[in-house]
Amino acid sequence: MSGEAEAGGLLGLFRPGQVAIVTGIGPGMGRSIALGFARGGVDVVLAARRAERLEAVAAEVRKLGREPLVVPTDITDRDACRRLVDAAVERFGGVDILVQNGHHEGDWKPVVDADPDVWRGIFEVNLFGALHLVQGVVPVMRERGGGSIILINSGAAVRTPATMGAYSTSKSALAALARTLAVEVGRWQIRVNGVFLGPVQGENLERLGAGAATAAGISLEEWMAVKATEMPLGIVPTADQCAGTVLFLASELAAPVTGQHISVNGGQWLS
Repeated sequence: MSGEAEAGGLLGLFRPGQVAIVTGIGPGMGRSIALGFARGGVDVVLAARRAERLEAVAAEVRKLGREPLVVPTDITDRDACRRLVDAAVERFGGVDILVQNGHHEGDWKPVVDADPDVWRGIFEVNLFGALHLVQGVVPVMRERGGGSIILINSGAAVRTPATMGAYSTSKSALAALARTLAVEVGRWQIRVNGVFLGPVQGENLERLGAGAATAAGISLEEWMAVKATEMPLGIVPTADQCAGTVLFLASELAAPVTGQHISVNGGQWLS
């Protein structure tokens, strides 16, 4: 799809003047989500710990004709999350959409060998980071008359692979947070949803796949081809493809949808 055609389609999804905070900005999902909002006419607030990644995506947003707000943020810091929301309100007047995309991939150890302190660090990102953000943004959305919160999750929350206990448990907790919050804030016309991602093309999957490919004695390209066979659609989706579902959940098309999780993984982990 051409950039002009894509922008034309996205412009109808959002009301004029809407503002979105997107965390976990990097070369993958964070970038794709932020650029999708910008193409749809939404003002974007970009948050992540790494300034160079923020600036790279900000430059792309500017090429689309919008001026983003860049706020380096550690989401494990509750005060930093509140400053992020305050900065968005000061610059744009409010917040309509929050996408919490930052994550910690876990410790890759069996549960019996786990260090509880390491688990606490993982939960600080995957659960408490989201908690800090929603606590900061819900009062602003309530005053605004409503909003949409999307918590990026993982199929590991429901499949629980071996050695991913810390990650799976934190993501299961995140799913429970989304459902509970949806019940609590729906009366203020605030919707809360999530997406269960599987493998997504990009640097994270390539980094993880490189080790697995070496162990299996095959190339990364061969490993990716095998990975694609796990999906009924036969593809490992791109970040842009997965971001489309996030944009849908944030848009007026999903106005009656809340407390839900959509599996966005090419059909992997159907049960």
